[in-house]
Amino acid sequence: MLETYGYGGGPAFGPCGSPMLSSRADYMTFLCLSDDVVTGDSNERSDVFILDRSTRQVARISVDSLNQEHRFNSGPGFPSSDGRYVLFNSNGRLDPVLPWDYHDNGIVNVFLRDVDAQTTILVGRDGAGEPHVRGTSFAATMFQQRKLLFASADNLLGGPDINGPFGFDLYLRDWQSGEFELVSGTQDGIQGNCSSGIFGVVSDDGRYIVFSSCASNLTEDNPGQVSNLFLHDRSTGAKRRLTRPWHGGEFTYPGPSFSVDLGARSLAAGRYVTFSSYGTEFVQGVDPDTPFPNVYLLDIHTGTIELVSRSWDDAPAPEGGQRIVMSADGRYLAFTSRSPTILPDPGVTPAIYVKDRRTGEMVNVSASLGPIHPSHAPELDLSDDGSTLAFSWRHADTAAPPYAGRVLIYTVSISGTLIEPPVPEPVPSLSFMVRLGAAVLLLLAGIGWLSQRRRRIH
Repeated sequence: MLETYGYGGGPAFGPCGSPMLSSRADYMTFLCLSDDVVTGDSNERSDVFILDRSTRQVARISVDSLNQEHRFNSGPGFPSSDGRYVLFNSNGRLDPVLPWDYHDNGIVNVFLRDVDAQTTILVGRDGAGEPHVRGTSFAATMFQQRKLLFASADNLLGGPDINGPFGFDLYLRDWQSGEFELVSGTQDGIQGNCSSGIFGVVSDDGRYIVFSSCASNLTEDNPGQVSNLFLHDRSTGAKRRLTRPWHGGEFTYPGPSFSVDLGARSLAAGRYVTFSSYGTEFVQGVDPDTPFPNVYLLDIHTGTIELVSRSWDDAPAPEGGQRIVMSADGRYLAFTSRSPTILPDPGVTPAIYVKDRRTGEMVNVSASLGPIHPSHAPELDLSDDGSTLAFSWRHADTAAPPYAGRVLIYTVSISGTLIEPPVPEPVPSLSFMVRLGAAVLLLLAGIGWLSQRRRRIH
């Protein structure tokens, strides 16, 4: 189902990307560069939007509290379960608390937009509530607990930056109380001595956080500063290394050529983390010379790592996979692969696949759109309840107008009841009264707080 329409009724000109669904897929945020998603968009930059998938109403998120646009790129965005709040990255000076003169590409920071109150505030701040010149970037959130996990290249604790100006650290901040803590540091509160990744996964109760880092001072078992996944216990401050090679030794390649990128929305079923990596030693049988990444499932309870990007005959897929996401209960997985061997009948490939871990069924869900464009890597998001998969898609240059060459966002129903849209019609920007009316309807409908996650947390 096409989700990104212009206000004139046809598909948006685009390109559009970074879809993120609310917990039950009632709302979806996305970014789009074109000026035809809502009226009054003239900044010629990518903006963040939120779509109510039932009413088809869409609103621009990446504006300041005066509803003024800024000539800087924004995105991606992450919606709360009721669609009222959106956390998003923007390079613009959307909160006057930011003291610097912005020019060229701006400075990326994390902001919180209240759709009902039409306010935008900076939430990516240090422990004293101050912004930093190197900015901040969204990693994950616990909306119900008002906590934001974010990355920064600055040492937000003050003092020397021991992992350098290009090394990232992860921090957790309560945007109401200002409570602040370093996540990717030692038990004594010292920065990691090598960069950490810019994404994380948080458990439902907020106690555990999984993140990637090449630091050797977080635990005693990563002396080679190889990028690995670590588990942080917020109660004790202790860290535990999670990823290890199948042969029981140590990884045989250096950190810079070995990347681990988290793909999970949350710590699924309290134990599962999905990730993609160019590393070839997680499981036996992966070609050590493959130029393709693969996608994996890690069980933090048992320490086992499962290769998800396998061919139908259980051999590692020759062209691997990437962009893996997972439902909150751990049942459904979705990923992309350019390998034609995922299914016995390859059908239309490269493709986006969904796997039901309960039944073992694997389905090509993008077949009706044709093969993945050679120059496009679809961005995926799976709602927490496993009902809906959203993905970006570039149409072939030879496709029929007006789709030819456009990058749009689609959804497919995985389980549950599909939200059917009305007949396509012009989609106006949400006025204040429309927002207010929608908020009242949501209240009467009894939609409560749920959480979100690549990247939404309970």
